[in-house]
Amino acid sequence: MKMDKKNEKNINDKALKTISQANKKAVMLIIFSIIFSVSFIIALFYYFFVSELNIAKKNDEPLYFAILFVDDNREIYGAYVGIVSSLNNRIGLIGLPRNIALWENKNYAPLKLNQLYKDGGESAVFRAIETSVDKKISYRMSIDNNQISDIIDLMGGIKMYVEEPIEYKNEEKGYELSFDIGEWLFTGEKVISYLHYLTMKGYEDIETLYRLEDIIINSMMGLIQSPQFRNIIHARSMRNTIFSKVKSNLRPPDIEAFTEILANSNERTLVIENIDARIDDNGVLVPIFDGNVFIKQMDDLTLYVELKTQKSELNNEDVSLTVLNATMVAGLADRINIRMRYRGFSAGEYGNFGTNLNESVVLVRDGQIEKAFMVANEGRVNRIYAKTDRRVLNNVVLILGNDYYEITQ
Repeated sequence: MKMDKKNEKNINDKALKTISQANKKAVMLIIFSIIFSVSFIIALFYYFFVSELNIAKKNDEPLYFAILFVDDNREIYGAYVGIVSSLNNRIGLIGLPRNIALWENKNYAPLKLNQLYKDGGESAVFRAIETSVDKKISYRMSIDNNQISDIIDLMGGIKMYVEEPIEYKNEEKGYELSFDIGEWLFTGEKVISYLHYLTMKGYEDIETLYRLEDIIINSMMGLIQSPQFRNIIHARSMRNTIFSKVKSNLRPPDIEAFTEILANSNERTLVIENIDARIDDNGVLVPIFDGNVFIKQMDDLTLYVELKTQKSELNNEDVSLTVLNATMVAGLADRINIRMRYRGFSAGEYGNFGTNLNESVVLVRDGQIEKAFMVANEGRVNRIYAKTDRRVLNNVVLILGNDYYEITQ
């Protein structure tokens, strides 16, 4: 009898224990479900509504990003590391040719970008940029030729200026250009051909970067000078379509923050530089002083981008100006060069353009759009384009056409 009661008690204890364990499991399941649900909601909220760029704006902090450009053979042919400030509506970029060597790990020798990409893909290149520039890269973007072409066509093409006649054809790869001197609308297909139209033998990597710079700056020029273009870019459907063509970690609020900057762009919104580098004893292009100059270059660019004043830091004397006569008026370039010097612009070259043009134009050589606008405003010229060539000392070119307002004065 006692044994029966004891067994019954044991059974009851086990039952209670089982119920207790089941209750604990149920409670834990509920807790985990709540935690998961809350985490999921927070993640969704963060993904769709929180932008690191907007957080940086509130905290008055810079934010860094990088863009890789990949060709049809899945090989990297250029990159940019940049800083963006939505508070001040400015973007600064430093161009990195594919033959620049960067440090994926400071304990080892630097490797060229194209080698890093070949060995470790995009992540290896992004790590090397982040390590070498000593900044956290928040946004990482990669874009190939097909995506560039699609984006250009979505934008309705890019207006470019052809300074010398172009005749180029590569039947194997389908590249073809045929343009005379003047303004032209480049479609996506023509832009890709332009990227592969190289004439600087031995410096093709640098020239490709110049071509990329032309495309970026002339796109920005279109935004600055066309309110309709800004409205198109700012439209949600268009910005989502454009950014869907870019492989990146950008989220919807990030895309909106970036397009807000582009839609409100002006001549001070964008500045582009090239990395300071030299050829080492092994024939490798490396940043100067083990990369310290690269870090300093990015720090200086950060200071510019973060400037809160709307007053320009540049004066006319910061512009080294070339004046070219594209009219039949003898001595015009000399006369206008003297007048521009009186207005404070640094003395540069002057001479004849080589052909007669009806329309005057200003070309910027070094990625500082603001300099081109300074010359254009003084000369009352409406056509402003980028035609990058950092080998020359003069950073802006004024080409005098038959419409130049001072011809008869």
